[in-house]
Amino acid sequence: MKFVIEPKPPFDFQKMMQRLTVTGKTHVIKLNEQFTEYEKIIRIQEVSCFVKVVSSGTVTSPILNCKAIPLNGHVSEEAVKKKIQQLFSTEVDLSPLYEHFSKHERLDLVLQRFEGLKLLTDTDLFESIVKIIIGQQVNLTFAGTLTEHLIELAGNQVKVEGSTFQVFPTPTSVAKLKYEDLRELQFSQRKAEYIIDLAKLITEGAMDFESLWSMSDEDVMQTLLPIRGIGKWTIECLLIFGMGRTDVLPAADIGLRNAIRQVWKLADQPSEEEVRMLAMDWKPWRTYITYYLWESLNQTPAVADHT
Repeated sequence: MKFVIEPKPPFDFQKMMQRLTVTGKTHVIKLNEQFTEYEKIIRIQEVSCFVKVVSSGTVTSPILNCKAIPLNGHVSEEAVKKKIQQLFSTEVDLSPLYEHFSKHERLDLVLQRFEGLKLLTDTDLFESIVKIIIGQQVNLTFAGTLTEHLIELAGNQVKVEGSTFQVFPTPTSVAKLKYEDLRELQFSQRKAEYIIDLAKLITEGAMDFESLWSMSDEDVMQTLLPIRGIGKWTIECLLIFGMGRTDVLPAADIGLRNAIRQVWKLADQPSEEEVRMLAMDWKPWRTYITYYLWESLNQTPAVADHT
């Protein structure tokens, strides 16, 4: 199936794709050298689909030419289109954000620098939270190595149109692993337990990740906090990078606090409470201001602590 999506401008597809290479999140994604094409195997309603998205428009008049091939079942064009809109945040209109802060002494230059950069979310919430757990308290390079090891161990490969794609593991495949399997791949004991135990909760029906979509941010927080290995920072990152929620403030995040110190030219790193006070007037765009401040340091979030 083929169809066209016209995202709400401004929408900078190339910035979004280029960011993936900076953060090392391209294990299961194929990009072209011009950052105008995105290919991945994604799951939609339990059906694996090859998806190719090609940008042929401009930042102010964006056009996405989309192609999808269901690989093991039937899925409607409407469902695929909705998924791609969610992945690329195409329906988020950032113009009110830019307009509101156009005269802001500190934020104006940051927002101008990253204008059109929207969230590219993960294709499913299990993939998202596993990658966030892997990233707890380690640097980007090592997190990328661990993610690659997990994909090679428990994921699978699919050939489509002459190309071979790695597919992120399902909860079922991860639940079958032993802690020792991940320990042998440089995972810490705790991380191995967090990831495998979470997969077991899902496969046993004790945790329904799909139900999170209909919950408020606070309800998502309260639902996931009791799960071992999932703290507040992890859930905030899931809300941002997994669910694309636009008003999340991970105030304890070290990267955000470093960025604020730099942009506001502060002598010391602000405390979590000082970040919350400063961000009062960022509503309802706290996610995007946080996102752009992270990008101003050319880094993704650094975990402060976790459960």
